[in-house]
Amino acid sequence: MPKHRKEVAIQVARSLYASEDAIDSALTQVATFVAQMPAARQDAKFAACVGQDAMAQAVAALTALSAAREAMVKAHDALAEVRDQFGIPMGFGSVPDKPKYAQLVSAPLTLIDSSRAACRRCP
Repeated sequence: MPKHRKEVAIQVARSLYASEDAIDSALTQVATFVAQMPAARQDAKFAACVGQDAMAQAVAALTALSAAREAMVKAHDALAEVRDQFGIPMGFGSVPDKPKYAQLVSAPLTLIDSSRAACRRCP
């Protein structure tokens, strides 16, 4: 395969990963915001109807971001088909800044006792 095609594939992969990360970051931020709204309402001792329209709109934004993430996953899968169709040697670790697959699966996992997860200082 010509070197140029692999370089182009790496550029596309970097952009794909950055897009996926951006959507995940947005999902995380909006989910935090959605969770904060009812807690703030309760803390301020406002009636349940206060801010309901804002809450509904924020949940709609979260839903839209979830749909965008699903579309990006499908785009990723479609690009994998293009990669395979043209024999582009790409995979985990081929793109700088992306961990190798072995690093992902060899990382130790730790089980957490859910009864103690809330506070590490508690006995």
